[in-house]
Amino acid sequence: MEPLRPMNLGEILDRTIQIYRSRFLVFVGIAALPALAVMALEMANIFWWRLHLEDTKTLFFNFTVGGLVSMLAFYQISLLLHIVVWPSLIHLTLRSYAGEESTLSTAFLWLTGHWRGMLWMTLALWAAVFVLPEVLSVSTIVGLLSLLYDGLKIDSVTFDKTSPFLVILAAWAFILWFGAPLLFSLPAWSMERLSVWSALRRSWKLSRGSRGRIIFVRIVAPVIGWLLYFALDWLLFLLFSVLLKGLSRQRFFRHHQIGINLFANPVAATLAGPIFPIALTLFYYDQRIQLEGYDIERMMDAAGMMALPNANAILQAEGTL
Repeated sequence: MEPLRPMNLGEILDRTIQIYRSRFLVFVGIAALPALAVMALEMANIFWWRLHLEDTKTLFFNFTVGGLVSMLAFYQISLLLHIVVWPSLIHLTLRSYAGEESTLSTAFLWLTGHWRGMLWMTLALWAAVFVLPEVLSVSTIVGLLSLLYDGLKIDSVTFDKTSPFLVILAAWAFILWFGAPLLFSLPAWSMERLSVWSALRRSWKLSRGSRGRIIFVRIVAPVIGWLLYFALDWLLFLLFSVLLKGLSRQRFFRHHQIGINLFANPVAATLAGPIFPIALTLFYYDQRIQLEGYDIERMMDAAGMMALPNANAILQAEGTL
């Protein structure tokens, strides 16, 4: 059993890497499932469905409304597929943190025994943390740009070049801020056996004082994924350059980039995928220790003494279950 004590941000990140390395193949094996599913969808769309929205008004950087909506829709589908395995990754982190055996078989056994509640929990989290803030931010951006271009007759040439970056940055900051208070709902649901609504409420209360750290890790995890993707992209480009003499970057992009994306994206997503669920679980533990004395509760329980009231008992007393 891992000794329970409050940890700072650096210690949590260090412990995240330790847990990831200790069960590397198990975590990667689970994270590979959504990555392969996304790759299959991309291949089906490229070679079979060929679905895309018709181009409409250009917004900025040659993005059209149809292209932006299509890109965001595929991103949300990809995100949902990844979130579906988060409960399994969180459950494995809980077991690893408690010093219990964690294998792919134990993860899938737990998954099959809790699939119904897990499905509702992940759908609720996906809708509340990712879809709703994105819809709000994108609709605001499109409405604002339509007002600028149509109502005020400001075209894309006079629109300052730095403005799109600021708009996108503001939208991303809003999405991160909006969703941070609810992300503890998954570890709370997994560990405390709460209902979906109770887990969301529990997360809102428990995340106070730790939302900045949650946002930080939400930024770090995709940045690591992007760095892995670009590293794989350049390594494969160098490999093709050796095999095919005189291969230019433009020719490589034109003839091989689709295949490279189909390879580099799932590999990067698989390797970076477990980082955020592991860190989120450790943040959840840390918040319970700091706000509720969970470390004392576990020590009293191990000694056979009467433990402090847990979250279920508190919520039942409040009539929320």
